Amino acid sequence: MKRFVAGLMLLSSVAFADGAIICKSDSKGACKDRAYCCYTGSESDGDKKCKELGCVRGGTSSCPTAANVSSCGSRDKK
Repeated sequence: MKRFVAGLMLLSSVAFADGAIICKSDSKGACKDRAYCCYTGSESDGDKKCKELGCVRGGTSSCPTAANVSSCGSRDKK
C-alpha cells in the first residue's frame, strides 16, 4: 500500500509540475524582453498560457529562481 501511495504522489508531481517555456527574442506582450515564461500545471497548459502572454517558444526548462533572470507568467520576476 505504501508503494501505491508513493507512486501516486510521484505521478501527480510529474503530471502537474512547475516549469518554464524559454522565450525567443521575438516574443511580444508581457513576455517581450523576458527569457522565460513560468507556469504551474501541465506543459500543454503552460504552452497555451505563455503563448497568450506573447512568448514565442524556444524550448522548455525549469523556472529559474535567480534574481537576475527575467520571466513572465506565474512567477514574475519584474
